[in-house]
Amino acid sequence: MKKLTSSLGLVALLALILSNQVKADIIVNTGTPDQTGSPIGLADWSWLAAEFTTTQTWQITSLKGFINADTSNQANATYTVAIYDNASNNRPDTTSERFTQQATFGNDGWNGLQGLNVTLNAGTYWLAFEVRADETLQGLMPVSAPNPLQTASNDATGNAGYIPTTGANYHFGVQISAVPVPPSLLLFASGLLAMGGRRLIKRQSI
Repeated sequence: MKKLTSSLGLVALLALILSNQVKADIIVNTGTPDQTGSPIGLADWSWLAAEFTTTQTWQITSLKGFINADTSNQANATYTVAIYDNASNNRPDTTSERFTQQATFGNDGWNGLQGLNVTLNAGTYWLAFEVRADETLQGLMPVSAPNPLQTASNDATGNAGYIPTTGANYHFGVQISAVPVPPSLLLFASGLLAMGGRRLIKRQSI
């Protein structure tokens, strides 16, 4: 058991060293919306999500959306940032939530979460901005982002009933920063865990 514990500790130490050596990249960046169109509401009756695809494993460090206040006194108002799998009908799969955390609104502009450590494998996902029960944000997400994502989705009821939407009217601002997870580290980690597991099983069978 001690050998397995030490192997796990070594994996964690290597991950920490490598993550400190690799600078975070902005892997998704729609750019700042020019705010020429009518903004979309972000409130308890209106949730928004944007589809994105990754081709490798990333350690997500920040998730941001371009959000303005809809009414005064919105400082520290709360909302939720979530990542969902992609459903077969090309909308967020709300039964498969990869990540969720409450955020607080600061000022008009880029708002969201920083200092995250969320592993996301290659695949297609949805980044969602929601105002759930007991959360307080009454916000707006300006449109006409210069580099729109694949597809947007909105929920005009605020109960995770997302429907796909297209067109510039739904090109709101999204930024995702992440650190690449080196494949060599993943292979090394899985090898150590396998070795430790075999030793533990062998020891228990004696």
